[in-house]
Amino acid sequence: MRIGIDARYALRKTRRGIGNYIFNLLSEFKRLHLKDFTYCLYADRMADTGVMEYFHDGPFEMRILSAPNLALWEQFALPIAARRDRLDVLHCPANIAPVVFKPCPIVTTIHDVIEFRRREFGDIRLTLRHRISRFYRMGVLPRVTKVSDLIITVSEFSRRDIADVLGVPLGKIKVTYEAPVEIPASGRDYTKERPPGLKGDYIFALGAVDKRKNTAFLLNAYNGLPEAVKSRVSLVVAGVEKPNLFASLAGKGIHLYGYMPDEIVASLYRNALFFVYPSLYEGFGLPVLEAMRHGVPVLCSGTTAVGEVAGGAALVFDPTDITDLHNKMLMLIENPALRQELVEKGNVHVTSFSWQRCAKETLALYEQVGKSKRRNRE
Repeated sequence: MRIGIDARYALRKTRRGIGNYIFNLLSEFKRLHLKDFTYCLYADRMADTGVMEYFHDGPFEMRILSAPNLALWEQFALPIAARRDRLDVLHCPANIAPVVFKPCPIVTTIHDVIEFRRREFGDIRLTLRHRISRFYRMGVLPRVTKVSDLIITVSEFSRRDIADVLGVPLGKIKVTYEAPVEIPASGRDYTKERPPGLKGDYIFALGAVDKRKNTAFLLNAYNGLPEAVKSRVSLVVAGVEKPNLFASLAGKGIHLYGYMPDEIVASLYRNALFFVYPSLYEGFGLPVLEAMRHGVPVLCSGTTAVGEVAGGAALVFDPTDITDLHNKMLMLIENPALRQELVEKGNVHVTSFSWQRCAKETLALYEQVGKSKRRNRE
């Protein structure tokens, strides 16, 4: 089969959620190198030459497409190239697909529908660029679900949420679970390295300005801990775009950091007393599995996809009940036996998630769509 993939976000030097999803999927396709599949990877001018070189050999062909803006790239440059390349299936893995005209059968990955839920969490103060992008994507996405022959998503929660918000039949949506992101190898030993000023035991968290990430809620819960506890166990929150926005809540024992290298984040995971994830809404909740992979006990919200991904291997709380979080934090701080039990459960649970499994399930869905279209033509 000849598969086309919108690989823009995977081929950039700096990647986040969706970019890591595509990159790891492509890496598994490269490793599997099945003779029945070849891939056209479509990128834009932001593609990094080093990352492109990684996918240069094997079953891949690279296409750099130009367009004046993102929408024209997605709605014209991509489908024109896909038609020219005579694809069996085009996979659009970043919540968007061509709707102006359909060049071939389309599989679209919709990770979540958070943009349709944003007002529920009060996340309405957006930059002009984000507002324009949101207007475009929210306007196009209902049409994307109709044009797509099949929709992939990353959790059963997202499957139901997409069906509910966009009116898509559940049978058209298939789930392929993600897996922990591999940390790039480094000659430097980061195992014991910590940011300056961080001493003793600490709780680790990943934060963000988005209200659905519940960072302020977590800080308030920690601030309510007894002084004797805070004097020996600090709270480290990394990944916050603008740490100064939470300065008024950063009391004794709280350390706020912006983006950090993957190796430092890995060190913060590995050496934490436990990891806490208070998010109100996630389509998947990958940090829960990242923490388990690093052998760290997990305390997380039991709602949306976070509770689903935790799968009974974490201690869960109600992310709207600060007393519940406060009590569960104290429970884990004071109970090493419980922490060890969660480590052991996490070690077992995380093995059920792998990029190889995700890739093989994705390839099976390509075949399903391709065979269905061939039967229809016959």
